[in-house]
Amino acid sequence: MLIHYIAVLVIKSYVDSPIAEYEAILKEAPALSVCYLRVAEAYGTRHDYESVLATYVKLLKIDPANADAKVGMAMTNLEKGDMKAAGASKSREIYYNLGELKLAAGDANEAAKWYQKAADTDPSWSKPSLKLALLALQKGNKQLATQILEKAIATDRVSPEAAQAVTILAQVMRSQSPNVEIAAASAPQMAEVTRTH
Repeated sequence: MLIHYIAVLVIKSYVDSPIAEYEAILKEAPALSVCYLRVAEAYGTRHDYESVLATYVKLLKIDPANADAKVGMAMTNLEKGDMKAAGASKSREIYYNLGELKLAAGDANEAAKWYQKAADTDPSWSKPSLKLALLALQKGNKQLATQILEKAIATDRVSPEAAQAVTILAQVMRSQSPNVEIAAASAPQMAEVTRTH
């Protein structure tokens, strides 16, 4: 019991000390956005979500375009279970993570909606498109999966997800036509992706 109490005090002082130090710096130089981010991070280690959000609000008052604060707020809302507030962030990463949560909960249809929002937010990001293609394959819709994979490869040629899309597309095409390795229309796209890796 005493060891647990000492451990809690050590952890608390480890977290509280940087907060106090950064807040002292902010009194002298309130425009240092990195200090706000560190304070929010320290509060986050304690799961003090309200203090995290309040810190991001302070930062956004002095720097309304701060992307780290916007994503941080959305991720904090997501972590505390406020899906509505997290989803209001209009961030591709948040939409994607909401899709991941829904998929983990077994709700593939709802997950697909969030992945689609992520893909619509940034059409050049193939990560959500890959998930949409995999969901289409799970439903047995190879035609839709093929369309999504081809689009993902065309818009994002150098990402790890594009490389996965090439592999999956080749497997889908082989399963549709066992005697055909890769459809001629997709071969140039696939060659381009494999050359970049």
